[in-house]
Amino acid sequence: MKCAIYARVSTDEQETSIINQQEYFKDYIQRHNLEIFDIYSDEAFSGTESTKRLSFQRLLKDGKDKKYDILLAKSYSRFGRNQRETLSALAELFENGIRIIFVEDGLDSLRDKGQFGLFAWLAEQESRKISERIKTTWQLYNKQGKVHNTHETFGYNYNKTIRNFVVNEEEAEIVRLVFDMYLRGNGYSKISGFLNTNNISTKKYGNWHPSRINDIINNEFYLGHLQQGKTQTIDISIKKTEVFDKSKWITHKNHHEAIISEEIFQKTQLENKKRSAYRCQDYASRHSITHLFSNLIKCELCGHNVVAKKTKSGNNMTYACKAYLNWGVDGCGHRRNGILEETLIQYVKTELKTLAESNFADIREYYRKISSEKRTNKAKINISKIDEQIEAQTRLGSNLLSLYSEGFIGKEQFTLQNNPIAVKLNSLMELKEIALREQNINAVNIENEEDFIESIKIILDTDISAWTNEMMKKIISKINLNMRNDVVEILFKNAISSN
Repeated sequence: MKCAIYARVSTDEQETSIINQQEYFKDYIQRHNLEIFDIYSDEAFSGTESTKRLSFQRLLKDGKDKKYDILLAKSYSRFGRNQRETLSALAELFENGIRIIFVEDGLDSLRDKGQFGLFAWLAEQESRKISERIKTTWQLYNKQGKVHNTHETFGYNYNKTIRNFVVNEEEAEIVRLVFDMYLRGNGYSKISGFLNTNNISTKKYGNWHPSRINDIINNEFYLGHLQQGKTQTIDISIKKTEVFDKSKWITHKNHHEAIISEEIFQKTQLENKKRSAYRCQDYASRHSITHLFSNLIKCELCGHNVVAKKTKSGNNMTYACKAYLNWGVDGCGHRRNGILEETLIQYVKTELKTLAESNFADIREYYRKISSEKRTNKAKINISKIDEQIEAQTRLGSNLLSLYSEGFIGKEQFTLQNNPIAVKLNSLMELKEIALREQNINAVNIENEEDFIESIKIILDTDISAWTNEMMKKIISKINLNMRNDVVEILFKNAISSN
């Protein structure tokens, strides 16, 4: 039988090595007369992030292709800690006839499939506890001004001995040059272009982009200030981060050596505000500080934003792919993808008129469909109550496991009593998955049908010269632009699209 081995060491487990896990399995394989197909190792990755574990992804692909018969992992928690992702991966392997053995847990899919759900929940709960402990420690570090994120900002290196950042003089000169060039009237694109032309690389030896220049001139880190508590992961099973308002950040002044003086930094901020005001003043008549379709258009050819730019004559406004404008064909892989604002306005106006002429039939049909889906879900499922039931079943399973391991009950009695618990637990997990999906659907901000229609009517009754970005954002979620194929796709807020 061909056997695959999976070994993982997370970022917070420095005392455990990949090599130790591999040696452990080699001994196990010799005793059971198995043949090693391959060893898949992920080092310094959390078990809650399966998409970042490249060897884990390769393991699943090879399993799907049936390149091995048995998968060995030291324990369930080594395999993964994200309940939904882990169960999905296991289901995929089971479907392809792969036998899975978690040695330390005594789990073998030939006999224990019903318990895999229980261990998935336990692994995630353990990971959640670890995450909370880390958050508590980091919050304490934030208050004390201790560094826990050693990511090196351009211009600095992290010194492990003093546990602080020290100036990298070679990079610091570039930082000072960026501030100087900006105050002498150069923009983000010119500065990044100058650095690239002169073969000056970023921290990770990459090219400079205008957004990086913006990051530098607005970063108070160069004043010697350490700002912490900007973001926080919502939950280990949800790959989203909560971004806190600047008023909640914790700032420690004079934390490390400054590269830029307070005077230079403040001059830069004033200059930045002046330029922002200048860019907006030509469009004050629209009662909006942004262009009409700002932050609404995506380049379908490369996925970058499409931004507003004056035509060469200066009399008209056009929208073009930001990546092409900044870096050309080499930077985005396509030639100019743009459209005149007046042309785009006519696209939008035509689509709105079409909706109005049908008495907004498509919109009304959409809301009827949503209402029907909500009626199908007759009762709202309370996720916290499901979690309580899962926890209760887990306790029962754990107690039963203790009785069995301590010899108070035999294997036959354990199996007889554990099977209903495992079935119930799997059922609850499926119910929770449904509840989470429903919660996500209900969390989508769907405007009231009549309010949405009224917004369209107001736009149609308003002279085009008075249209604003705020008006557009009330009805449009995104515009996909692909002028290579003459495609302008308008995605309205209610999921109706038009080409």
